Amino acid sequence: MLYVTLGSPESTRAFFARFDPDARAVADPEQVLYTAFGLQRGSGTQLVSAAVFTAGLRALSKGNLVGLPVGDVLQLSGEFVVADGVLLWAHRAEHTGDHPSLDDVARAARLWDTRAP
Repeated sequence: MLYVTLGSPESTRAFFARFDPDARAVADPEQVLYTAFGLQRGSGTQLVSAAVFTAGLRALSKGNLVGLPVGDVLQLSGEFVVADGVLLWAHRAEHTGDHPSLDDVARAARLWDTRAP
């Protein structure tokens, strides 16, 4: 798994040192990879809506708190499964609280793994 962040290399390193020291992460404050993967910047209802509010409540109920913003706060996220330079699966957020389940991502990764020689 590779994480891509909007933070600086220093803030990315500090974040993952605290939360997941074994993670592989790339700092992309210039949004080169975000653009390459077709991720949009949010607007209006993509940032503030009932769906975003509901997702925020769900995150809070799991103990996830909102931290200080880093990078472009309008940038929407995405999750991708890429193998051998081929995009196999993609989820591009429709709003700031739109994230696929980890089960969906794992299922997509396993599907590729069964095709491997």
